[in-house]
Amino acid sequence: MKFRNYLVVFVTAFAATFFLASCLNEENKIPENCYDGILNNGEFLLDCGGANCPACDHCIDGIWQPEQGETCIDCGGECGPCPQCRNCIQDADETGIDCGGTNCGPCSALCGDGLLNGTETEVDCGGLFCDACPTCVDQEMNGTEIGIDCGGVECPPCTTDGSCINGALDGDEWWVDCAGSSCPDCDTILSWTVTNISHVVPPTGITAAESGTLTAGGTSLQLGNIALSITPPGGVWAQGTSIPVGPTSGTANSISYSIGGVTYSSNMAGASGTIAIQRYVAAPNFFRVTFNGVLKNIDGTGGTITVQNGVFMKVVG
Repeated sequence: MKFRNYLVVFVTAFAATFFLASCLNEENKIPENCYDGILNNGEFLLDCGGANCPACDHCIDGIWQPEQGETCIDCGGECGPCPQCRNCIQDADETGIDCGGTNCGPCSALCGDGLLNGTETEVDCGGLFCDACPTCVDQEMNGTEIGIDCGGVECPPCTTDGSCINGALDGDEWWVDCAGSSCPDCDTILSWTVTNISHVVPPTGITAAESGTLTAGGTSLQLGNIALSITPPGGVWAQGTSIPVGPTSGTANSISYSIGGVTYSSNMAGASGTIAIQRYVAAPNFFRVTFNGVLKNIDGTGGTITVQNGVFMKVVG
C-alpha cells in the first residue's frame, strides 16, 4: 500500500510538471496589464494612466491641476495642504515664490522647473536669477521663434516662408538654417579627413572671389596643411558646378596637402579629385564648397594621400 501511495504521488508530480512545461509558452503568457505591478502597457505611472489603464490619482501625478482643487502641484484641496516651500505662493520670510528665507532653497534653483515661481516674470525666465525672457526685439532667435525675432507663438511672421529650426534649406537661407533675412549667421568652416582623422580649422589665405579665383587653406593641430584653388568654369560662379581636378587642370583648380615636410598635389600624374560649388549666393559672395581627391607626392616617388569629406564655407570678399 505504501509503495502504491508513492507511485501515485510520483505520477501526479510528473503529470503536473509535464503540463506546465508543455502549456506555458510565448503564446499563452498573461499579456501586459494594469495590475501586474510593472510600468508597462503605455502607463503614465505604475499601473495607471496612459491609453489603456485607469487615470492616476491626481494627487501623485506631478501635474498641477487646479480643476481638481489643487493649489500647487499635487497638493491643496483633497490632496492635503501644500508644504510652505512648494505651495506656489510667497509666504513666511521667502524672498521669492517658494524660495529664499529661513526654510526654502535658493531662487536660482527654480529656473528650470516649469513653474512660475522664484522671482520669475514668466515661467523659468526673467527676474533676478533666471535668463532674460525671449522677446521679439532682442535680435536673437529664442522662445518659440523660427527666425530672429519672428515667427512662433508671439512674434510677427518672418519675411520668408522658410524656418531656421527645421534642418532644411528653405526660404532665402544661404545654407541649412543659417543667414538670409531671418536666420543666424552661417558658421565659417574648413574641414577635411585624411587617413581617418578629421581636421577642422579656421580658413586662411582666402582671396576675394571677384578676382576670378578663390583660394583658401588652413593648418590643423596635426600640422597638416590643406590648400584649395578654384576658378569657375567660364568665369561665372554657379552652385551645382562640379570641377574635376587632376594633372591637366593646372594650378587654377587644385587641391594640395602637406604634412611632415611632404607635399601631395592633384597636379601630379595619377592624381584625381573633385571640387564642387555646393552653394553660392552672389551678393555677399557666400560659398559652400566640397572637395575630395587622391593626391600624389610632388617629389615623384609615387606616394599617395587621400583627402575626403572636405568642406569650405564662408562669405568671401
